[in-house]
Amino acid sequence: MPVVRYHYALVDDLISREEFDRRIEKKIEDCGNLADEVAAALLVVRDLERSHVKIKGLRGRSSLFCFYAKILACSEVKEFDRADGNKGLVARVTVADETGQADLVFWDEQAAAISESFEVGEVVEVIGKHGKSLKEIQPLNLRKTHVEIDCEMTPKEHKQPERKDTNILIISLQPAKSFTRKDGTSGEMISGIVGDSAGTARLLCWDAVILTGCTPGMAVSASGVLEKEGDFGGREIVIDENTQITPAEERPDIPHTPLGEVQPDQTVTISGELVQVQPPRPFTRRDGTSSWVRNVRISDGTATLPLVLWDDEASRPLLTGEKVIIYHVPARVGRTGETELSVGRGSCLLIIPVANGERITIDGTVIETPGGKFIDDGVQAFFLIEGEYQHGTEITLHGIVSGKRLFIDGNEKSNVSPDVVQAELGHLLQSLG
Repeated sequence: MPVVRYHYALVDDLISREEFDRRIEKKIEDCGNLADEVAAALLVVRDLERSHVKIKGLRGRSSLFCFYAKILACSEVKEFDRADGNKGLVARVTVADETGQADLVFWDEQAAAISESFEVGEVVEVIGKHGKSLKEIQPLNLRKTHVEIDCEMTPKEHKQPERKDTNILIISLQPAKSFTRKDGTSGEMISGIVGDSAGTARLLCWDAVILTGCTPGMAVSASGVLEKEGDFGGREIVIDENTQITPAEERPDIPHTPLGEVQPDQTVTISGELVQVQPPRPFTRRDGTSSWVRNVRISDGTATLPLVLWDDEASRPLLTGEKVIIYHVPARVGRTGETELSVGRGSCLLIIPVANGERITIDGTVIETPGGKFIDDGVQAFFLIEGEYQHGTEITLHGIVSGKRLFIDGNEKSNVSPDVVQAELGHLLQSLG
């Protein structure tokens, strides 16, 4: 059934191709052989809750997605030079539904044929995948339909970002990454999350030297930044060679959204108490690599919502009852229909220490367990810690105790014999049951 291979890609993370074909045959049989393969495939996809999405919500879990849209405009076919010296063709078709607009991008033979195959005002069913941005779609299958869509017929203009001056709070910074410019020269860029009085934004700095000395938690005055809509939604603040960064005296107040007001397709900052923490679970990505996912629930007094933690955030030790702030977290509709928050690399989760926590100094051994890293003094005190501390390291830590966690603000190495390390490990394992 090659004609429905794109429909299978909508659910390829749920069932095998053999099972998909079997269900199609069953649907055709149940319909008295009145449904063709495409119609039956769409019914199977619908039964698996992976049916058509709206343009506003093109963030599916599967490798592809399917949606209906009305054609608003078709661009001229443009010729361009490829890196290998060959010529290429590209054309864009602007489509929309009642929730938003997107651009379908066609290449080469498809680009040459698109203007002759479809007309403005027609409604099409699109099966596609993301291109270079959230609003740029590479269609893999396109067909005319009789579905009616009532939407604005005027294509929106793509606004060019303007430079502005603003005070921002640096929330998180990723390690610098190397990249190659179009002219062949190399550079280093830094990404992260920043916030201001309007909310949070993804940070892109194309010259790592500009952020020298900047650390998370620091407020800075940034002149000449570019603010625009990100390729995959939300705000994006860009720092380049035309930007000046200086320390700021006042920290901007970043607005928090009460959990009871969180809506799907928003990116918000929230805070609350972890009321349920499940163990992390391993999973395998489509590319064969392994990672972790974890389910948590958070409450702020107005509502309780599920959190889904991914990758490093999922493997991070968390305790029930801890207070957290989560910056720049997207909300979506979960499998159960409940609004859920998805915490991954684009978000920042901070654990808040209790007020007036006790300041201590502890000499002990770093012990790594499935539940996280601990510092154990070999007598009666042990606390959960975070940081680049190797298992078995003898160290003196200074910090603030918050429940069962130690927030570290200083450390010194110490020298203790291996026998003491072994005794402390036995003590910790016994205390953990």
